[in-house]
Amino acid sequence: RHTRLHPAQVFMVLLELDLAGRLERHAGGNVSLVLGEPSV
Repeated sequence: RHTRLHPAQVFMVLLELDLAGRLERHAGGNVSLVLGEPSV
């Protein structure tokens, strides 16, 4: 989707969310935000 952000900015946001355990990855390169406390 169009965000008007540079791809590197989107990558960094996704990386930070992934490292924090707040990102769930799905088939086809889709991702969703994990709400609430991340499960460790």
